[in-house]
Amino acid sequence: MGKKSIIIGAVVVLLAGAALVALQQARLVDVARLDFSGQTKWLADRSYDFLEDLKYKDFAKSATYHLAATQEKRDIPELIRRVFGVKHEVLDIERFEVLEVDLDRSGLRARVRTQVYFHILGDRTVRESAAGRRDIELLLYWFKQDDGQWVMELESSLR
Repeated sequence: MGKKSIIIGAVVVLLAGAALVALQQARLVDVARLDFSGQTKWLADRSYDFLEDLKYKDFAKSATYHLAATQEKRDIPELIRRVFGVKHEVLDIERFEVLEVDLDRSGLRARVRTQVYFHILGDRTVRESAAGRRDIELLLYWFKQDDGQWVMELESSLR
């Protein structure tokens, strides 16, 4: 019975290893960057929340991802104008995706790559033109603080 358990355990380990190699070759998993702490999921979720706050123009909430001491100074509408090239009043974020979370080796810095699909509100010529519908890739930069909390640097992210 002991020999069977060892053989079954070895087979399971080999199959798991083969599955990881196959996923890595298919570019679905970067084995060197597997995160068992859950930080990448947390960062992806918070980045999604941030983009959702932008979509619904909740600028007070979207500033809360920044350092608490400087949240009042954040001019989110101006940052939006610089990133999207239009005033926030005519920006309609339709949908967005979190594409990748990249942690540095120290585990203290992260980049979250996102894709944002939007269109420009306006008269019929703007609405119906190809230039009225766009998408951009946006990198959101996160930094882990001494207390273990993650904060986003909005100026770097929305530039």
